[in-house]
Amino acid sequence: MPCPAEIPVPSDTKRDTYHHGDLKRALTDAALQLVQEKGPKGFTLREVARRAGVSAAAPYRHFADKGQLLAAAATQGFVQLHETLDATATATTDLSEQVLAMGRAYVRWAVTHPDYYQVMFGSELDKTESPEVLAAGVRAFDDLLDTIVRCQESGLLPTGDPRTIAGPIWSLLHGVSMLTIGSDLTHVGIREDPEALIERSLRKLLF
Repeated sequence: MPCPAEIPVPSDTKRDTYHHGDLKRALTDAALQLVQEKGPKGFTLREVARRAGVSAAAPYRHFADKGQLLAAAATQGFVQLHETLDATATATTDLSEQVLAMGRAYVRWAVTHPDYYQVMFGSELDKTESPEVLAAGVRAFDDLLDTIVRCQESGLLPTGDPRTIAGPIWSLLHGVSMLTIGSDLTHVGIREDPEALIERSLRKLLF
């Protein structure tokens, strides 16, 4: 009779022995890897489980379906983006430089985290059904909005609804980010560094 140390552990049991919280993070990380390889629509929960090294049933301990898993990943992404923008905004008191620095930071974060970014803004995710994603996204947007308000109060930007200024800025940031992630700029011969491109564009748009 084998001693306890020699008794084999069933594979599913062995693969699902995560500390509390680790399984959820492992699944989210696996999903992000698959997003980068196949896009948000190109994989299943079963593939996520296989990539994470757990049983096919393991994801359902935390997520009812793939949509909930993507929502968790998107929330993480928006939180990271907010933290990046918030740190950038507090790094300088020069408001015009603050706007430009936040623009560069936004694009830099997006193009270095294409897996997160594609989930955050992908058609696979319905934010109206994910309050936590919506709240995290609004928080990140408010970083930009707050800086615009400070610029308005200082006379650097025109007065009025700050969203009328934020809309074009965000559209510009998002456009450069997505075109860079998809290599669409280089496909048409635009090889300017995306951070330099966004700074030049923001200067023309605002200042």
